[in-house]
Amino acid sequence: MITLKQTIQAIKDDLPKKSFKTFLRCYFFSAGFRILLNHRIGKYLFNSRFIFSSKIALYYKYKLVSKRGCDISYEAQIGKNVRFPHAIGIVIGDGVIIGNNVKIWQQVTFGSHGKLGEKLEYPIVKDNVKIFAGAKIIGGLTIGEDSVIGANSLINKDVPANSVAYGTPFKIKGK
Repeated sequence: MITLKQTIQAIKDDLPKKSFKTFLRCYFFSAGFRILLNHRIGKYLFNSRFIFSSKIALYYKYKLVSKRGCDISYEAQIGKNVRFPHAIGIVIGDGVIIGNNVKIWQQVTFGSHGKLGEKLEYPIVKDNVKIFAGAKIIGGLTIGEDSVIGANSLINKDVPANSVAYGTPFKIKGK
């Protein structure tokens, strides 16, 4: 279970500079920061033991979906310093694990394979990955460190570290 202290630290880690002035600037003018803030607060409330906290968490999720079209599961694990440069239409499924220093552009989807009768498997994104607009990352795969996923790519198999994956079906090119 996530503690309040861990939640506050994760929010501080999402800020470019650790100051109240930066927090206010990001809160009012950075949609990507607001998405992470809503997600982290909602995840804390969803997992806490207070009576109405799960209802408040559902409100935070509703705000993400209705305002930005983003649906980020409270079961997903999002690392430090994750950035959403254009925070619209991002979908992150239940078991997704996203590492540190990852940049995710608009309309990116992380999800399971959706095969009936099989166990759901979700992607793991390692540190320092860039995922460009419209990419779909589906199934129990791993995207290696320092990789780049091209715009509108469909990724359904592992991507090795230090490589570029692009296209549908995707091709891999070393950096």
